[in-house]
Amino acid sequence: MDTNLNIALVEDNDDLRDLLLRDVAKAGFSVQGVSCADDLDDLAVSTVFDVLILDINLPGESGLVIAQRYKRANPDLYIIMLTARVGTDDKVTGYQAGADIYLTKPISSSELMAALGTVSRRLSKQSLADPDLVLSLKEMILIGSGRVALNRHEVIVLKALSESANGNLPYYRLLELCGEEVTATSKSTLEVRMVRLRKKLAEVGVESRAIKTIRGEGYQLLCQIQVS
Repeated sequence: MDTNLNIALVEDNDDLRDLLLRDVAKAGFSVQGVSCADDLDDLAVSTVFDVLILDINLPGESGLVIAQRYKRANPDLYIIMLTARVGTDDKVTGYQAGADIYLTKPISSSELMAALGTVSRRLSKQSLADPDLVLSLKEMILIGSGRVALNRHEVIVLKALSESANGNLPYYRLLELCGEEVTATSKSTLEVRMVRLRKKLAEVGVESRAIKTIRGEGYQLLCQIQVS
């Protein structure tokens, strides 16, 4: 596990923040904790973070607003949201705000460590592994043993999956990125889009199951794509 991650934890509950800070630091990560957006902004002046762990219900600026603001400034930032809100609509809102991983309270340290492990493995793969394919955003093509043209939505989906914390994203996050409402019709359209993407991945030398369907949840990318 790569523990060379700089992590910021924003949690206004002092006891929970101290507990999580202790366990994250014990796992070998560099982590700093604050209780609100203003303190995070002060911290960010001198520190670049790889991971931001955010409570949603915070004094002043909410975790959702913080996520939007920081993700806009640094699209490569991984955001883990901690919240007691467990409804599907709440999760959709969280992902729309920029969350890569959404964990519900009460949160155990082991669950948070597992999430951080996923992030660190993903970042290690991005920096060390030779990619199976190259996705050219400018040319909108996928390059492997050959080349295949992609449409705008296909580019968005592959880019999002390749940059997600563990290679997977829920279907409603993918729909939101494509600018589509979350409906039964749009979900069916996404399923068709994935079938076509699998065929295009096969055309450039990656086997057709390179995108795995997570039933009722979303999709997972099983190959390594370098975005350029």
